[in-house]
Amino acid sequence: MAEGIARVLIPACEVFSAGERPSVINPVAIRVMAERGIDISSQYSKGVGALPPGAFDVLVILGHWDNPDCLPGARRVIREILPDPHDLSGSPGEVEEGFRRLRDILWDRIRAWEEEGLFRGGGKV
Repeated sequence: MAEGIARVLIPACEVFSAGERPSVINPVAIRVMAERGIDISSQYSKGVGALPPGAFDVLVILGHWDNPDCLPGARRVIREILPDPHDLSGSPGEVEEGFRRLRDILWDRIRAWEEEGLFRGGGKV
């Protein structure tokens, strides 16, 4: 979800995403992102090894990493611990609402970082 939001909010940047334990894109994530007009249906879950080589201009870490040494180098690092969508539980409606809350948190954080100028100049994010 963060990748899709970043592509919309910071179009001057080349946006990539990866996880420590890649899995599949949850259909609920696709649905709640579509509510904001963002199509992430063609995205797929990737591991860090799938990132392009070389240092990044900005590295955004959105959760706990068991092995932070595997992360690429970056000129600037933003670290934010957010809920892991894999941990959402409850009824289907509660899970969907949890995805909406996370989507909105991501939107607000990425927009705020952009407004602070943290992505100024574009580059690899």
